[in-house]
Amino acid sequence: MTQEEFDDLIKEIREEDPEQLSSDYLVREDPLKEEMLAKLEKKAGFRFPEEYRYFLKKFGAGEIGTVTVLSPDPESQFSMWDGREEFNRETGVPFAEDGNGNYYAFLVENNACSKDVWVAEAGAGGDLTYTDHEDFFEFIAVVGFGVDL
Repeated sequence: MTQEEFDDLIKEIREEDPEQLSSDYLVREDPLKEEMLAKLEKKAGFRFPEEYRYFLKKFGAGEIGTVTVLSPDPESQFSMWDGREEFNRETGVPFAEDGNGNYYAFLVENNACSKDVWVAEAGAGGDLTYTDHEDFFEFIAVVGFGVDL
């Protein structure tokens, strides 16, 4: 899914059901600035996919639709580094959870995260399985908002 298609989807959701994007019941942090995101990537030792970076800079980490987007900031209340020790950080890094105990991750190769989305299902001990979501935007559309692509 392109950035333009994602932006169009967000616009459509805002018009049809603004509660899915922001309400008194959703908790989300302020968007990250590019400088902070670059600093966090340097500390982590790898670069995140552009779609995930765009989302964090535009919306910030936290709840959106039916998922929680995790933050690379260790100080965040939604930090991807907290409580997910079962992940092998050398091969995968969690970026979201769905409230059912499932975590979604990017694979890490050659100091960069893959665009495609993997899942560690509840009770699987951190083992990652490939999903059909080709990128972060598609993941948010399908899993977060239930869009049928």
